[in-house]
Amino acid sequence: MTDTGDSLLEILDELMEIVQNAKSLPMSASVMVNRTEIITLLQTASDIVPDQIVAADSVLAEAGAVSDKAYADAQEIVRQAHADAETIVAEAREQASRMVAQDQITIAAKSQATRIVDEAKQQADQLIFGANKYSDETLVELAKELEGLLDQIAAGRHVLAQRREQER
Repeated sequence: MTDTGDSLLEILDELMEIVQNAKSLPMSASVMVNRTEIITLLQTASDIVPDQIVAADSVLAEAGAVSDKAYADAQEIVRQAHADAETIVAEAREQASRMVAQDQITIAAKSQATRIVDEAKQQADQLIFGANKYSDETLVELAKELEGLLDQIAAGRHVLAQRREQER
């Protein structure tokens, strides 16, 4: 006899074993089984199914929350990268303006300002690329987890469909 903590698949395996090991009736495909034992197992299975569906729904809701948080985090990283890029470019322009104001080093200042702006743009591009890469990796990982959950749900539904077919 099983505990209520068993999974539906364990109960089905136990039912299968009982039927396979049951004494055959002569000249028949029928077997003799303990009615109470079978009814108890079927009742336990019936009780477990709603709990497992609730648990699956909970897991899906949690996965959705993780996905939403990952998306929000990614958006914040991208927003911060843009803000940092704007700050860097503004500082570069300010520094370039000060350098141009000095007559003796105007040519050097223009050259350095261009370099600073280019570096600022490169840093901004790197920040944006990193944020996008992190977002993509997080969403890929979440997709893998969701695929696994969907496979488990599909397997459970397949077992239930088989049970319905056998009941007919």
